[in-house]
Amino acid sequence: MRKISIVLSFFFICFISKIGWNQCETSSIDNHVVCDSFTWIDGLTYTSSNNTAVHTLVGANAVGCDSIVTLNLVLKTSSINPSIITSSDSIICANNDLFLNLNGGLIGTNGQWVWYKDSCSGNSIGTGATITVNQTANTTYFVRAEGDCNNTLCENITVENYSYFIELDSLSIDSTYNSTDSSWSIIDSVCPQSAVQLFAHYSETFPVGYSITWYKESCGSFPIGVGDSITVYPDSTTSYYARVTGICGASLCKSVTIFTKDGSIAPSGVLTTSNNFCSGDSTNLSLSGGNLGTGAVWNWYESSCGTNSIGSGPTITVIPHSTTMYYVRANGGICGSTSCEEILLNIYNLNVYHSPIDSLCDLSPIILQGGFPRNGTYSGNGILDSIFDPNISGIGAHTITYSYTDSNNCTDSTQFPVVVLEPNFDPTSISANAYEICNGNSTTINLDNSNQLISASQWVWYQGSCGTGQVIGTANNQISVSPTTTTNYYVRAEGGYCPSSNCIGVTIDVYTLETNLLEIDDICGEDHPEFDLTGGTPSGGIYSGSGVSNGSFNPINAGVGNHNITYTYTLGPCVATDVETIQINVSPITVDYSTEIEICSEGGVMIHAHPRNGLGFYSYQWSDGSLKNPLMFAEIGSYNVLVSDANECYSLLENIQIDRDLECIDMTNTFSPNNDGINDFWNLNFQNYDNLKLIILNKWGNKIIDYSGNNSYQWDGKNIDGGDLPSGTYYYIIELSVNGQQPIDQTGPITLIR
Repeated sequence: MRKISIVLSFFFICFISKIGWNQCETSSIDNHVVCDSFTWIDGLTYTSSNNTAVHTLVGANAVGCDSIVTLNLVLKTSSINPSIITSSDSIICANNDLFLNLNGGLIGTNGQWVWYKDSCSGNSIGTGATITVNQTANTTYFVRAEGDCNNTLCENITVENYSYFIELDSLSIDSTYNSTDSSWSIIDSVCPQSAVQLFAHYSETFPVGYSITWYKESCGSFPIGVGDSITVYPDSTTSYYARVTGICGASLCKSVTIFTKDGSIAPSGVLTTSNNFCSGDSTNLSLSGGNLGTGAVWNWYESSCGTNSIGSGPTITVIPHSTTMYYVRANGGICGSTSCEEILLNIYNLNVYHSPIDSLCDLSPIILQGGFPRNGTYSGNGILDSIFDPNISGIGAHTITYSYTDSNNCTDSTQFPVVVLEPNFDPTSISANAYEICNGNSTTINLDNSNQLISASQWVWYQGSCGTGQVIGTANNQISVSPTTTTNYYVRAEGGYCPSSNCIGVTIDVYTLETNLLEIDDICGEDHPEFDLTGGTPSGGIYSGSGVSNGSFNPINAGVGNHNITYTYTLGPCVATDVETIQINVSPITVDYSTEIEICSEGGVMIHAHPRNGLGFYSYQWSDGSLKNPLMFAEIGSYNVLVSDANECYSLLENIQIDRDLECIDMTNTFSPNNDGINDFWNLNFQNYDNLKLIILNKWGNKIIDYSGNNSYQWDGKNIDGGDLPSGTYYYIIELSVNGQQPIDQTGPITLIR
């Protein structure tokens, strides 16, 4: 096979080289008419018409050259099934137009919607998305799309026809009611307004949606009933008609005639010259409509028809005293009595009433209520408008009149009694001999003479609460009580016909006092600091005793020994006390002191306290507030020191005097003897002392200056031999003395700078 291909290829190459390629190439058009899509020789699928696609078939013509093919494609579309049919009615009357419409689906190339009935084929009854048909019987309608590519499946809908009316066979008169003997019978003629039952007869099946309609006097007039039968009450000879009617029309009428006798016809109404009037007035009643038969008369009745006759004739005058029903009917003749016609005369019988008023014990004015109808007027003793004032009427029974006039100017009244009783007066003033008492004491509670009692009443005393508490006394206007706790007492007037008065009360406060003072610790040393007394309960009491002032205890004022401390608590008239003993022991601590003078920058005048005989660590409280020992930088004045030990024993050293003789020594510690006129000498001047001894040593302890004389000295920085000393630190020893006193020593450094 490959050899053949090589030979053919060589042949074509040789052929083309001789005659030229373009001269052997051929072209053609490939025509196609298809539906929806087309796959061509180029392997592509086309979904729309195309006349431009070109495909080359290499070496495919008769001489082995290329064949160029152009596509000429006409693409048609298929129709899509309709989805649903809708109709203007699902059920209609025969021979009426019906509108059909389809929804959904799609028409293909050269397609249209085609309608059929009864089956999806045969003769078409129309085309298009909507058609109108005249339906004569139950029908199923079909529709489908028909075109070049396909016919779709059919969609269908069934529309039914209403049943058509039927004709009645006849009408008949059924049993007739005879009011004289209360019987039913079929007779040729009836008394006017007798009940007559009419029946309609038919033999065919009665269609659904239809009924028998009845008319009077003419067919098709105003309907008087529906159904197979009706009851009528003719007041004269009358023809009645009936036919079958329904949604699709009506049948022809059938008729029947009822003949009436010469009987009376009941009136259609009763007229009055007035209605809604006051009791005792009169009015004329007259009948409306109706007709008397031969030998009959009109009769009037009150309250019920046929009994309690009040007159005869077409009119009557009545005088009702309350709302009353009146009746009229025809009696006698061939047909006897007719039915009654009635009228209600509404009489304004006011029925004025007033509810009873309870007897009054309160003399305050009251608003009268309870009259019916409301909004009437009151009159009588003590009345002002609608207010009854017992203070005006006075004690006793009083007749009050309640009158009412309505909008029709009808008036009525009633009377009722109002009884004013003498009330129990409220007590207004109460007092007690004592409002505060101690437990176990008593007090007397009094009502003064301004409080009044009426006849048959008495004072009733209560403990705890008014009216419900314990009764502790009656009759008297005073009572003695001995409560053990704070108690409320009440009194009120009780008795007579009226309720008890309001209470008046008083509270008696009872004080049950107990007080307690806690034990007070012993004190070591009368120099113990003053302290606040505590431990008394209830709080707020007063402390008293030796050394006590304003709630504080001062051991110095009390002195060594046992002392009673009293705690007193007062509440109202009651006093309670408690006593505790405080022991002040002699302090074992003795205190001496000494003074020391340093240069002013290193402590100045210092006071040393020297306690003895105490226990443990000592604490110091100096009169200037210092807490350290020794007291440094003491100034001129008097000092005290309070010393305490671990046992809280105290001892006070007083009146330590510091005077000018004990001022600190102010020592300069640097000078520069370089003859510049500034600080060339170390000047010593102790005005408070008489004698001065000075020794200056170098750092090796060699004496370079030794002076003894008056209280001043000036050193120029030279040694004993008068030679200049080098710069450096030297050390001095000073002894100062006052004639006749112990000398003091002072040492320190002095710096020489050249």
